[in-house]
Amino acid sequence: MNKSVKTPVSNEESFHKNGLELQQLGRHEEAIASFDKALELEPDNTEFLYDKAISLQMILRFRDAINYYNMVLRIESDNFAALINKGLCLSNPTMNRQEEALLCFEEALRIDPIDLGALSLKGYSLDSLGRYREAIGCFDKILEQQPNDLNISVNKGLSLLHLGKYDEAIAYFDKVLEDEPDNLFASEWKKDAVKMRNKDLFF
Repeated sequence: MNKSVKTPVSNEESFHKNGLELQQLGRHEEAIASFDKALELEPDNTEFLYDKAISLQMILRFRDAINYYNMVLRIESDNFAALINKGLCLSNPTMNRQEEALLCFEEALRIDPIDLGALSLKGYSLDSLGRYREAIGCFDKILEQQPNDLNISVNKGLSLLHLGKYDEAIAYFDKVLEDEPDNLFASEWKKDAVKMRNKDLFF
């Protein structure tokens, strides 16, 4: 009678598994220590590098996280998740490196041109850079497929507001408020749009 033989778990795999469990519990400093032990044994393992970067990102150590995402990308240049998370680190207000973030999101879209999450992030970065028409182009592509996406509608309204298209912006904020009356962003930005439109009418 044949007995199945269990493959023993290697030390690096054990450290990595422990790190993931700690990460799930939000104990990121301990998770990082466990990932470090795994990386001592297998320093070029992109899964270990990526998971350490995630924990660094979660505790707002964005520069360190970016370094580890870069290590992943040097080995796997088409790692979609590493590009997206690197971009998120770069676009965080404490870093505010929007041009570099935009490059990450654009590269991610070259890998997966139909990913709406990457497209929305590209739109946010373009808006932050003052490239409002391009941002609206991204938001429009998403709304073609997800016309009821309230977050995208709010952000399109904001880009329209930045362009001085107050009536169009108000229309988008109203659309959001019909479905979600308590949406604070839509409510406040609508007030701004009305004030700015009225100011332009009287001056």
